[in-house]
Amino acid sequence: MTTDLQTSSLSRTEARTDAPTTAPAPSSTPRPPARPERSAVIDLAAIRHNVTHLKRLAAPAALMAVVKADAYGHGAVPVARAALEAGADALGVAHVTEAMALRAAGIDAPLLAWLHTVDTDFAAAVEHDVELAVSGWELEPIAQAAAAAGRTARIHLKVDTGLGRNGFTMQTWPAAVRAAAAAQGRGDVVVVGIMTHLGAADDPGAAETEEQLTVFERAVQQAREAGLDPSVRHVANTPGTIDAANLLDPARMLNDMVRVGIGLYGISPFEDRTAEDLGLIPAMTLRSTVSNVKEVPAGQGVSYGFRYRTPEATTLALVPLGYADGVPRIGTGGPVHINGVTYAEVGRVAMDQIVVDLGEPGLATDTERNPLGAEAVLFGADDNPSVREWSRAAQTIDYEIVTRISQRVPREHVDTGRDATQAPGSSGNAAETPEAWNLTLHPTTAQQTQEIARNLAAHLRPGDLLVLTGELGAGKTTFTQGLGAGLGVREGIISPTFVLARRHPNDAEGPHPGGPALVHVDAYRLATAAEVDDIDLEETLPTAVTVVEWGLGKVEHLSDSRLEITIDRGVGAKEEGQAPDLASVLADLEAETDDGEDEPRTVTIRGIGPRWVEAAPRDLL
Repeated sequence: MTTDLQTSSLSRTEARTDAPTTAPAPSSTPRPPARPERSAVIDLAAIRHNVTHLKRLAAPAALMAVVKADAYGHGAVPVARAALEAGADALGVAHVTEAMALRAAGIDAPLLAWLHTVDTDFAAAVEHDVELAVSGWELEPIAQAAAAAGRTARIHLKVDTGLGRNGFTMQTWPAAVRAAAAAQGRGDVVVVGIMTHLGAADDPGAAETEEQLTVFERAVQQAREAGLDPSVRHVANTPGTIDAANLLDPARMLNDMVRVGIGLYGISPFEDRTAEDLGLIPAMTLRSTVSNVKEVPAGQGVSYGFRYRTPEATTLALVPLGYADGVPRIGTGGPVHINGVTYAEVGRVAMDQIVVDLGEPGLATDTERNPLGAEAVLFGADDNPSVREWSRAAQTIDYEIVTRISQRVPREHVDTGRDATQAPGSSGNAAETPEAWNLTLHPTTAQQTQEIARNLAAHLRPGDLLVLTGELGAGKTTFTQGLGAGLGVREGIISPTFVLARRHPNDAEGPHPGGPALVHVDAYRLATAAEVDDIDLEETLPTAVTVVEWGLGKVEHLSDSRLEITIDRGVGAKEEGQAPDLASVLADLEAETDDGEDEPRTVTIRGIGPRWVEAAPRDLL
C-alpha cells in the first residue's frame, strides 16, 4: 500500500509591475516576471470540470476530447493533459501534424486524426500509433505506408450521412468497406471505427439529425456484412451528447464514443442556452489592462472612419487588444469589463487596440478612480462578459471568437481548483473552503476497497457528507457497501440510479446498534444544486451519513465540510511501450462492472472544511 498525505494551495499570485522612477539598485534577488500585457488565461480546472460533466452525460459511451486547432485556441498540450486527467478516453485532432505535436509532448493516449491532404505524412502517423480516419482516397496510401513499415494501421472509416463534406457517400460506401476488408485481410489495416459528422445537432428540432442517424446505422450494418467488426462507432458532437437524453433511444446518438469539442471549453453550442444552463464553465478569459485614459469633449471622433463620436464630454480608456490579437474588426459594441463595470467598445476595432467610453468626465484626473492599469476583460467566466456577447457583436459564432485569438496573445494556463469545489448551479462558498488533507490509497482487490470504506466508517458521524466520484465500473457501489458494513446499516445496498436516493437505516441487531443511517444518492441525472434540493437531503443530512455519487458541483452547499472520494480504475491496457488504442479502451469499458471486479484501483480521499482539519486517518488499509 502506498499512502500519500499532502496539502495544497490552489491560488494564483499576480506580480505587480509598477515601473520605478529611478533605476533600482543591483540585487541578488531576481525580480519576479511581469505578467503579460495581454493574455488569454486558460483555467485547466474548468477543462477538467467540463470533461467530467460531459462524461456523465455520455456514459456509458467513451469520450474523445477534441483538441484540434490548438484546442480551439486554448493550448493543445496542457488542455489534452487536463482532459485526460479528468477521464477523457481518447483525443481527436484534424491534422496529423497536430497529432504529432501531442506525441512529441509525450502524450501517448489514444489519438485520432481525420482530415488529410495528399502531402500528409501517413508513415509518421502509423509509426507513432496515431489512428487515421479514411474518407475516400486515403485508404491505399495509408495501407502502403503501414506495409512499408511492417505495421498495421488503425483506421476509422468515415461515411457522409448528409453533411456533404468528408466521408464516403452511401453510393461509394459498399465498395469502400469491401476494399477496407481486403486491406484488413492483408494485415495492412484494421478497421477499429466507423464515424460520421452531424450537421444540425445544435438545432434540436432539425429532422436531418434523425435522418443522419438512420443512414449511419445502415452504413454500419453494411460494413459488418462486408466482414468488418468495428468496435468504435462515433457520431455525437457536443450538442449531440448534451441532448441525447431527449431522444427516445439515446444510445443511437451516443453509440460507443462521443467526440466532444466546444463543450470542453465551457462554451454552449446552442443559441438558446448558455454555458451556465448546461453546467459548463468557460475556460478562457481574454484580458489586458487599460493603457491610456484621457478626457475628451462632446463630439470627439473615435477610431478609424469616425463611426463614433462622443455624445457629451467623457473619459476614454484605451485597451491594447485589436484584430491582430483576434478581436473581430466587425465587433463594434463588444463588452469590456473594467473595475466591476461592463462598458461597450466604441468605434472600429483597430489592429492593436480598442477604445471604451467610460461615460463620465473627470476620471483621468481623479487619483482614486483613474482606471489606468486596471484589468480589462473582454470575456471570461463568472461576472465577466461572455464569449456569446462578442460573437453576437461580431455576427458570428462562439467557436470563431475563441479559436481566432492570435498567437500574439500569450496563453496563461492556471489551475483554480474550481472543478473540485463549485460549478454553475451550485450555491454556497465551496470555492473558499480549504482542503485540509489529501490521502491516496491503492487497493488491489474489491475486498480491499470495501476494507477502506469499512475502516473509514469508524471516523464518521451523523451529518457527514461524502461526495463519491468514479466512472462506470470504478467500484462506487462496492465502496458504499463497505461503508454501510462499517456503519452497521441493514444489508442490501445497491446503486440508487433509478430512485435517486435510498435510505439504509441502522440495524438494531447489527455490529453498531444506534448508529447513523446511510443515505445513498445518485446525482447523475441531476444537473444543478437546485435539482438536488428537490430530494430534500437537508432533512436527512443531520441524522445520517450521506454519500452522493456524481455530486461535485451540486451538493457542496449542503455542508461547510465534506469528504471528496475519487475512485480511479485504469483502462486502456496496451502492450509495453505502445500507446493504448481506442478499441482497447472500449474493451475495458465494456468489461467494467460496478460489482467490485478485482482490479487495482486508486482511491483518493480529500478532507475539506473545518470538520476535517485534523490529520487524515492513517488506518484505512
